[in-house]
Amino acid sequence: MKKSILYAIFLLAALTALSCKKKDDDTTKPSITGLEIISDYDTFMGENTTVNVLADVSNLTVSDDSYSLPEKIGIYYVLNYGSGSSARDTVTTDVKAYNPTYVVNVEEAGDYTVYCYAYGGDKYYNASASISFTAVNPKTAITGIPELPFVEIGGNKFYTFERGGKTWMANNLYGTESGTDYQNSEILTSVFGKYYSWTEAQEACPEGWHLPSGAEFDECLGSNSGDLMVDAAFVEKTMWSYWPQVKITNSTLFCALPVGYRDMTYEDGPEKGFKKFACFWTSDEYEDRGVFRSIFEEDSDVKTSQGDKQTLALSVRCVKD
Repeated sequence: MKKSILYAIFLLAALTALSCKKKDDDTTKPSITGLEIISDYDTFMGENTTVNVLADVSNLTVSDDSYSLPEKIGIYYVLNYGSGSSARDTVTTDVKAYNPTYVVNVEEAGDYTVYCYAYGGDKYYNASASISFTAVNPKTAITGIPELPFVEIGGNKFYTFERGGKTWMANNLYGTESGTDYQNSEILTSVFGKYYSWTEAQEACPEGWHLPSGAEFDECLGSNSGDLMVDAAFVEKTMWSYWPQVKITNSTLFCALPVGYRDMTYEDGPEKGFKKFACFWTSDEYEDRGVFRSIFEEDSDVKTSQGDKQTLALSVRCVKD
């Protein structure tokens, strides 16, 4: 009888301990949420510039309604977390009264990420937000392009090559009033060239040059995609992906880069197909649509397609008259 009583007491104590442990394990801390970042950054920026970052705490809240937002919240920033190049600025006073701007000095080309954290002590999980941008030097942003002769037109440099008895531009047209830059970043206008509607493309080439016809494109450059692609890298990242059915030789020296196209039916004109394909207007039209040549990363054949003359914006290559 005594042994049974002792066993029951032991079992009750064990169950109570397990119940407490389960209760402790189920307890979770609330999270601080709603942190945002105010900054003057662009997706692509030049070297030797600065980026100002400010934590926006106006919409901070707590994930659990039974908890109140801490009276004092700390803010700290980390630059390129885990890369060996980090910086931290900690605020331990009331963030609503004191929230200094964090300044990032962008000295070298490369990728940058600024992480921002809001913390309220051990009783809360931190809130977080981040921004990312790339600093580029237009003269060195692209590697893998062969050395070619060039001409200067209106202060802009265009590389050239001879093919089919004609002189072609080996980089996409830019430096014109018409056309739109990649992600609206002027720093990249000479790197990727501009995007033009078919209508803009008809008048975009400088004096003494013209937009090629489809026949000129095919006769001079052929129909093999790999002969037009260049195995180049942008900020040390390969642009054309490897596909076994496509052998990149750039034997024509056309130096095609996969910058895709822009859809101008949207206000921001988002780019599509970046690092996937390249498209070039011709002077041809078909049933009120502009005709272009396209090169896809996984297809060995140059394609012929048509698109809206006003809303589809593509790259332009010019041929000397």
